[in-house]
Amino acid sequence: MHRNFFPSYLPLFVFSFSQYAIAESSVNSGNALQDVERLTITATRQEKLDTDLAMSVQGIGKALLDVDNGQHVAESLNSVSGVMINQLSGGQGHKTAIRMPMNTSGYYLYLQDNVPLQSTAFFNHNGLWWSSFNSNVARIEVLKGAGTALYGSGAVAATINVISEDVADKTINSANIMLGEDDYKKLQFSHSNAISEQQGVRISASYLANDGWRDHTASERAELTIRHEYEISANQRLTTSLIWSDLEQEMAASLSTQLYNNDKTNSGLSEEVLASDPLRNTQYFRLATQWELTHDSTFYSVIPYIRQRTNDYTATWNRNMPAIESAVFTLGVLALANYQHSDYSETTLGVDFEYTQGDQLSWQPIDYKTFKAGKKWYDDTTTYTAASPYIQHNQLLSDNITLSLGARYDYAQYDFNNKLGVFGDIGNGKQSLTDRRDNFSHLSPKASVNYQVNDSSSVYLRYANSFRLPTAGSLYHLTTRDTGEAKPVDPEVSDTYELGYKAYFGDVAFDAALYYMDVDDGIVRAYNDAGQRYLTNANRVIHQGIEMAANWQLTQSLNINLAYTHSQHEFDEDENYAGNDMKMAPNYITNARLTYKPDFLSGLTALIELQSIGEYWLDDANSQDEQGKDRKDDGYTIGNIKFRYQATPQLAIHARLINVTDKAYAQEVEYRYGRNAYSPGAPRTAYVGINYSW
Repeated sequence: MHRNFFPSYLPLFVFSFSQYAIAESSVNSGNALQDVERLTITATRQEKLDTDLAMSVQGIGKALLDVDNGQHVAESLNSVSGVMINQLSGGQGHKTAIRMPMNTSGYYLYLQDNVPLQSTAFFNHNGLWWSSFNSNVARIEVLKGAGTALYGSGAVAATINVISEDVADKTINSANIMLGEDDYKKLQFSHSNAISEQQGVRISASYLANDGWRDHTASERAELTIRHEYEISANQRLTTSLIWSDLEQEMAASLSTQLYNNDKTNSGLSEEVLASDPLRNTQYFRLATQWELTHDSTFYSVIPYIRQRTNDYTATWNRNMPAIESAVFTLGVLALANYQHSDYSETTLGVDFEYTQGDQLSWQPIDYKTFKAGKKWYDDTTTYTAASPYIQHNQLLSDNITLSLGARYDYAQYDFNNKLGVFGDIGNGKQSLTDRRDNFSHLSPKASVNYQVNDSSSVYLRYANSFRLPTAGSLYHLTTRDTGEAKPVDPEVSDTYELGYKAYFGDVAFDAALYYMDVDDGIVRAYNDAGQRYLTNANRVIHQGIEMAANWQLTQSLNINLAYTHSQHEFDEDENYAGNDMKMAPNYITNARLTYKPDFLSGLTALIELQSIGEYWLDDANSQDEQGKDRKDDGYTIGNIKFRYQATPQLAIHARLINVTDKAYAQEVEYRYGRNAYSPGAPRTAYVGINYSW
């Protein structure tokens, strides 16, 4: 049975409500809150005030993104309550922990301009690196918990939407250069031009190179985005966007306890592996067009898109270091119609279609014990087809109470074609399957009530069902302990219950959410009587916590932003771990920012940031070491300082000092293969840059 979590934190939740309600009458209205993102488009594809929505959604605006001027998207996203993005090995990869432990599974949906960055069937935990964060970003929105009926598989714990900057109504050019330690450099250029009164274009490009602070972690990335906007008529609009990127990154591995204590800059790779120079190369291309029409009280949106990506790398986390090559091509359409009724209710009807073909190849690049160079482990093509109709209805029950009901039906089909030419046991513990077809379907209901307390605050109660499909790799890339005769697994199903509060009291913006997420039919590996391993639905996990965010404009010059979450992630039903906490699940995540804009130096913004995470178990067994000490990590606390000085309307100077105390810490630690594996955090690192617009 899971431990009772909510009662101990409910008083804190209620107390927070009352304290900020009192603040409404005492706040000095002369100090208007700055840079608070209350408008959102992620939930509905139409701009809404987030206090009108019964869900936890937070945005990071352009002003804060400019101050962060991040080397990685994590530097901004980690300021959102309940969000932790770990930048892996100082490169462009990442792990995400939002209402979940640190993990690489497909519990998150990554979007750019409302269009998925990748296919559910070929989910990659590094999916945000395919966004145009380095070249064109206006704001980022995080919808925590299961998404609305607009989103299907993967939108379990969170949806992250990177939103591009619109085309300017006049000609604007900007150039940016940033330099940092470890031979870091980032060059950016953007040109926006109104071609005519009806149309305009924005072209943005960036180039980033970094030697990395650890051995064999250098990276190089080029990025191009083109955005064209065409006002067909007063009520009809066409927006076309192209995203292209090319990333090459050296690969490192986690460190043993000895290496972590003695040489955190070590790659963690043997000389034999380093001689093969393991790299990751990924190219990405996406072309999408959004057609929007507003006719009377109806809004129509249709988004056809084409997406192509390659991802070639060496799996340095596997002992034999296999090489992986993949190419995934997608054709998709997102279509919806929103009807505004005369009684102020609204109904959204929509359907999503996706056709994806993924080619995957794995082979052995070097001799390693019994693994011989040149051996193929898999060579196959999987075709994924999905259709997902949905409905969402919002009904105004009274002047200040809105009921929302929704449902989404997802149907998905996998067609697996094995080109390896041999089947069964192919040696070295690997299994090759015959061609097969697997079908999945799921109905996801949603329901919520939003109570508008007044013009600036609301309380909501929400229920959302969601699910996660197995990826093509987890279905078809098996070992001899797996059995190809096992029936396909069902989708992993989650139910989220959430109580939330949002308020905007002149000088204070406050958000709080109390959530309980039940993930059932967990996709796990099991064993039959013959000792063969197979995928099945077996466990039940409970995720629960409280998230709070406060943005307080103390004076015209001084702002405090606090983001805090306390959570518990526990196995409720599991053959081996029932009652245990999940590994790599910090009990708290905190981000605090103090922003200073002095009156005596107009244009200067100085930011002091504190990032802290709590302790967590290193393994699901919650085991003890040889000395009887719990295998836990204590977490870490680091500080950052950031500056941006707008010297003239055209010229801006910016600088950042990350990990100002040069604290030695581990971003994450995991106990596996009988030892601790450390991913060290970056030491003190300085960056400085200049931006010029004309």
